[in-house]
Amino acid sequence: MYKLNEEKMFFDIADGQAVVINFTTGMYYGTSTLGSAILENLVKGASEGSIVDALKAADGCPENMDTKLKGFIADLVEKEILVYKEGSGSPAQFTAEAFSEGFDFTVDEFAEVQDLLMADPIHEVDVEQGWPILRDDV
Repeated sequence: MYKLNEEKMFFDIADGQAVVINFTTGMYYGTSTLGSAILENLVKGASEGSIVDALKAADGCPENMDTKLKGFIADLVEKEILVYKEGSGSPAQFTAEAFSEGFDFTVDEFAEVQDLLMADPIHEVDVEQGWPILRDDV
């Protein structure tokens, strides 16, 4: 099983599309509609086995779905979006809309707003002093 790497990542689903932001690097990630549904299931505690079973039950599922899913999860772990956790998983659930773009899914990485995200002054909060941090040399 896996969970969101909450120490580094923010995750949300908007209009069926996952948005993941890495607060330490400023990179953000997106996935296709099906990739977003898979990621949402993983974050909610669905096991890899229940996800692949649910995908294979869908009409038109390619035979290599096990391999595709393993690669997708490995990519999410490599990008530190997900981390491994012990436990038994919950059943996966997919809506018909999850398959609207077919069975292709990847993790797309974007750096367009990396500078903006990293320049955000909220990163410069001190627990004791708060924000803004006043500099002595000014």
